Amino acid sequence: MASRIKSIAVLSVHTCPVAALGGKKTGGMNVYVRELARELGKHGIQVDIFTRCESEEAAEIRRLGPNVKVIHVASGPGKTLAPIEIYPHLEEFTRNVEGYQQKQGSTYDLLHSHYWLSGLVALKLQRHWGIPVLQNFHTLGKVKNLFLKKPEPPVRLIAERRIIDRVDRIIAATQDELAHLENLYDADVSKISIIPPGVDTNRFQPKPQSLAKAKIGVSQKKQLILFVGRLEPIKGLETLLKAIAILKKRSPKDANGDITYPNLSLAIIGGEDQDRYFKAIKQKAGKLGIGETTSFLGSQDQRVLPNYYSAAEVTIIPSSHESFGIVALESMACATPVIVSNVGGLQYLVEHKKTGILVPPDKSEPLAVAIKMLLEDHERKKSLGKNAHQKAQHYAWPKITSKITKLYRETTR
Repeated sequence: MASRIKSIAVLSVHTCPVAALGGKKTGGMNVYVRELARELGKHGIQVDIFTRCESEEAAEIRRLGPNVKVIHVASGPGKTLAPIEIYPHLEEFTRNVEGYQQKQGSTYDLLHSHYWLSGLVALKLQRHWGIPVLQNFHTLGKVKNLFLKKPEPPVRLIAERRIIDRVDRIIAATQDELAHLENLYDADVSKISIIPPGVDTNRFQPKPQSLAKAKIGVSQKKQLILFVGRLEPIKGLETLLKAIAILKKRSPKDANGDITYPNLSLAIIGGEDQDRYFKAIKQKAGKLGIGETTSFLGSQDQRVLPNYYSAAEVTIIPSSHESFGIVALESMACATPVIVSNVGGLQYLVEHKKTGILVPPDKSEPLAVAIKMLLEDHERKKSLGKNAHQKAQHYAWPKITSKITKLYRETTR
């Protein structure tokens, strides 16, 4: 079905799709770009992913699968930069992409850009290559400003409005994102298609909990609570820490007066030791008296994540806002129930008390109550996990990719 689309250029300027997850700039977008490209490659579509080179030692080209290449493009200093620090180097990035294209003699049917920095590059390349542009934003500056104390830079907001006005098509993950595009940016909704991200259901599938615990070296007695994601204020990690502290203080007692949650353990995947917020969260856990209960595991390869999901009693996504919630979808695919904030894309992905539990954002008490309920009600936990696994099958990447390739064909007519 995708034969009319032979080759596409994908722009992921500020983050590489093969980078380890959980770092300051790596998360759901990395997974999206990588898994979509792999699926497109399986369908015979040539995919060139252009991303900024962050290391002098990085190979220029890395194969990601059949028909898929990741091309590391020189743009500014060869080190990790914040998105706003990359902005002044976009001209160099664009020139080097064009240089690669001319040297290789590559031709593309479509540009698919991710995030606002990539969108700006796509608009410049479009003028030279004369091909349509399809844009995913993943996050929007004006939406983040509703939840963050430190506002996004004005240059981002101006750029997003310009991209929205000029690209040919936009993919929104949910109805919520479409509403934000329309209400905050006055977007033309006729060129917006709602297509959610997918999940690799071959990788993320249920495993026996005992086997998963053995794989990651966790005691069989542990009741593991899991958090996966970047460590930044919008992810709501402080809310989760407070909820765990509440549970430890209010643990129910058995007939002998012994606490029945002595093995409660919180595993946090994501973050980097040198990051200021990472250190602050560690200190917060200590001050709340749950330092020994909490394990900070840093960034992890996606290949080991299914073991953590399957080993956990529940995965928590306590974000103040989430465009979609790929972590929740991965956990659901592993039949591990989720407790998520009733915000953004999460409210569309998770059906309350059917495939997971929805709780108010930024409130520790309701989150603690929800965790306690699942720890004490094994049958409910099992039922939620089973339903979640069934729902996740609708998001398998082959199904999502079919919708995206259909949109590609419509965009290039």
